[in-house]
Amino acid sequence: MKVLVTGGSGRAGRYIIPELRSHGHEVVSTDRVPDDSSDVSFMRIDTTDLGAVISVSRDMDAIVHMSAIPNPGRDPEAEVFRVNMLSNWNVLEAAEIHGINKVVMASSVNAVGAIYSHSLVPPHYFPIDEEHPTRAEDAYSQSKWLGEEMAEAFCRRRPMQIASMRFHGLMDVAGQQKLKTSGGKTATPFEAMHFWGWVDIRDAARSCRLALEVDWTGHEAFFINGDETSLSTPTMEAIEQGYPGVKIRKPLEGTVTALDITKAENILGWKPEYHWRDA
Repeated sequence: MKVLVTGGSGRAGRYIIPELRSHGHEVVSTDRVPDDSSDVSFMRIDTTDLGAVISVSRDMDAIVHMSAIPNPGRDPEAEVFRVNMLSNWNVLEAAEIHGINKVVMASSVNAVGAIYSHSLVPPHYFPIDEEHPTRAEDAYSQSKWLGEEMAEAFCRRRPMQIASMRFHGLMDVAGQQKLKTSGGKTATPFEAMHFWGWVDIRDAARSCRLALEVDWTGHEAFFINGDETSLSTPTMEAIEQGYPGVKIRKPLEGTVTALDITKAENILGWKPEYHWRDA
């Protein structure tokens, strides 16, 4: 496939592009700044500009949309919401105009409401799956949740395939080695707010490729998370400490993830390959 990767110079894009190319896909990268270490075809655009997105996505077979403000820490909430929502709309509108049937979008664990909430908000159950209702509060989390709703809407307009990748704590090898050296995080209230999750950035990149290579119709959201927590303590102990009384739907042995990642395995054939304890 010929794939447009928005945000190609960003943290995730720098792993997604070589993953796609190593499996025979042709890639065009777009961003506001180039990645000088990459020889991939590059176009400088701002994805909040609909005309630019329409222009650069012409003749593409698929779009991997990673361009966004990645957290609410450095920009006003209104700007986070504006940029993320406009970018989502423009990519999906361009895909419709050009008849592009496969889109992969960067969502987040925060689509259900997590680390940026005003306080610790108990989920309805563990492990949390993609059917769990949102508790999103802040503009960043809203942009991820509503981005998924936008994808649902575009799939009602015409048959297409959209994957919302709920990435969680993208971590490179250096980050994993640091975590390993420390022996793992402790089960603090802050860590509980994002359910002690993380994912190797290489596994995240592979999930995006698989979401293009597998076929279905409609929109699907996927938790893209490691199969183990970032903790040194057992998951059930962390839940009992951080979320006492929350319903447990199935046993969580050892330090297994508190997020249910079986949907990604069932539909995409994706399973985490990397573990911080092995870094």
